[in-house]
Amino acid sequence: MEPEPFVIGLTGNIASGKSVVLQCLANLGVLTIDADLVAQETYLPGNPAYEPILARFGSYLALNDGQINRGKLGRIVFRDPAALAELEAIIHPMVTREILDIIDKTKRSVVAIEAIKLFEAGIDKHCDALWAIAAHDALRLERLMEDRGLDEAAALTRINSQSPQSEKIQLADDVIYTDVNFTHTYQQTCEKFSELGLSAFEVTDGDIRLSPLDPKDFLIAAGYMEEKSEQTWEAENLYRLLGQRTVVAFYHGGELLQLMIFRIEQGMAVHLAHAPFKSELLPSQVSFPLLKKYLSGLIDMLIVTKEFFSPEEAKLLGFTYGDDQPPVHPILYNNFLRKHGLMPGEVYFTKIQA
Repeated sequence: MEPEPFVIGLTGNIASGKSVVLQCLANLGVLTIDADLVAQETYLPGNPAYEPILARFGSYLALNDGQINRGKLGRIVFRDPAALAELEAIIHPMVTREILDIIDKTKRSVVAIEAIKLFEAGIDKHCDALWAIAAHDALRLERLMEDRGLDEAAALTRINSQSPQSEKIQLADDVIYTDVNFTHTYQQTCEKFSELGLSAFEVTDGDIRLSPLDPKDFLIAAGYMEEKSEQTWEAENLYRLLGQRTVVAFYHGGELLQLMIFRIEQGMAVHLAHAPFKSELLPSQVSFPLLKKYLSGLIDMLIVTKEFFSPEEAKLLGFTYGDDQPPVHPILYNNFLRKHGLMPGEVYFTKIQA
């Protein structure tokens, strides 16, 4: 019988930096769950919250492809506390059930859940450690305006619709502050992770090891990234990368050999970059089977752009054409690709066995 995973609950108000801390944990090999993305998945066409939301808030919210217009829905509920409470009453029980199901099925030893309503939804009762993520109000306002494109009035409406940050801080076991820089946030995350007696995940096969990128190798990593991107990479740039993307480091005999950079969301990972692009020591026939081992338990499907594989390589490595039927909700798949500027015809995918 597999031991139960250690569960870290992350909470904090809007634009506090929760997603950055969650991504830092993902770079330690933790299975990460974004409760907001789980909620969004519940109201895709055919999923449990879809019909109840349209029945309560209006069928006009359905777009041409059937998806619920989340922007319009958000404008309704963030201006009306009663409407927000009704939406949460529909979604929260479904989200909690789905999160517990993910935790129950995983073979990973550590799980992290990001949820604004961690306490209100009762998810905190299923966590072994509770972290509050915080940043001062002016910075949160700036983030909402710059990163999410909200005007000041809309951003303030969202900030003021939530209870004070201090309430979450008082209920949490620990606090991570994200208002210095990415370096400070990543280092805090690693320190608190270590204080819990937890270790980063890695996979080894002979002299080859797949693991998180060790900061002591940042100089080598910066050289790889500069060669690929033709821009200067300081330590803060690499910490920013670790707070935004999943970076898998390949070591050979203890030497950093290559990096693969991914975006992981809702059981899917898309391969965004590779540095160096190809390695004589680790050809695709070696690196991708190892990568599947490393990602097993984190994702259900790995997506790779066609620029990296020839059709022959893709077939040899068990990938299929991206416009075939994916093993996830097709709208979820298409939205994920679109977010990264891709179309199904531009990628291959393969199912990852847990």
